[in-house]
Amino acid sequence: MYDLLLMIHFIGLAMGVGTSFAMMTLGRVAASLEPAERATFFGRVGGLAKNGSIGLTLLIASGIGMLLDRGVSVMFTIGGGALHAKLTLVVILAGCLGYSQVLRKRMREGKDPARAAAVLPKLGQFMLLLGVAIIVAAVAAFH
Repeated sequence: MYDLLLMIHFIGLAMGVGTSFAMMTLGRVAASLEPAERATFFGRVGGLAKNGSIGLTLLIASGIGMLLDRGVSVMFTIGGGALHAKLTLVVILAGCLGYSQVLRKRMREGKDPARAAAVLPKLGQFMLLLGVAIIVAAVAAFH
């Protein structure tokens, strides 16, 4: 069972981090657009962000499953401080993802879309850094 959960965990990781890379690239492309065009652009590519949400959901669900499969105390003993750091970063990432969804909703509803479109690329870069930091912490925890 643990191996299946680990595979699901890696699929979620690929979806989440892949979405972050894609959004960063799209943010660079959108930077050259006028603010109104940028809002329209991000409104159209917003569907891509659903992959990030699905990926994070898979990561959290499979992570909880792995904790329960092996035993919470065992996993925290093996993972040590790096596991705690990883989990903290995941909570921060989830908050950022929620904020990005709020920004995309504001753009769809026409509530200051230019500001939301200006914040999204920066938030995407930060989320990418968080994703890489989570991977580093996971490797440190279970190496």
